[in-house]
Amino acid sequence: MKIFSKLGSIKIALLSLALVFSTPQAFAVADQSAIYTITVWKIHPGKHVEFIKYMKEWEEVFKEINEPPMKWYRKISGDSYDFVSISPPFNYETEKAMEAAGKKRGLPIGYNYTLKLNEFADAYTSTIVEGPQSMADLLNQIE
Repeated sequence: MKIFSKLGSIKIALLSLALVFSTPQAFAVADQSAIYTITVWKIHPGKHVEFIKYMKEWEEVFKEINEPPMKWYRKISGDSYDFVSISPPFNYETEKAMEAAGKKRGLPIGYNYTLKLNEFADAYTSTIVEGPQSMADLLNQIE
């Protein structure tokens, strides 16, 4: 009788392990390629054209270093922001290459980049997001 209970325990343990390894795992974060930085921009009145020209110069830098440039969305109606940009999250190596290419073009880098940006932007805020995902995807991560 004890042999059968031990065999039963082993079978249950093996079945449990099989279920653990065959069940899709819920991960807190999706693939790295699904992580983005979203920035919401509010531009000083009258500075929109200058801002667009400045950010176009940085788009050229991204092309030069073979990185995807930010994707831009312009507000049509609604809240007081002007643009939303979506880009990959910060990467130190990409940042170094971007600054080197920008410096060759005479663009401000480091803190000077921020100071220049503040000439155009009244406010901007960034957040790191994961997606796109369906509600089913999100539910699978918590079940």
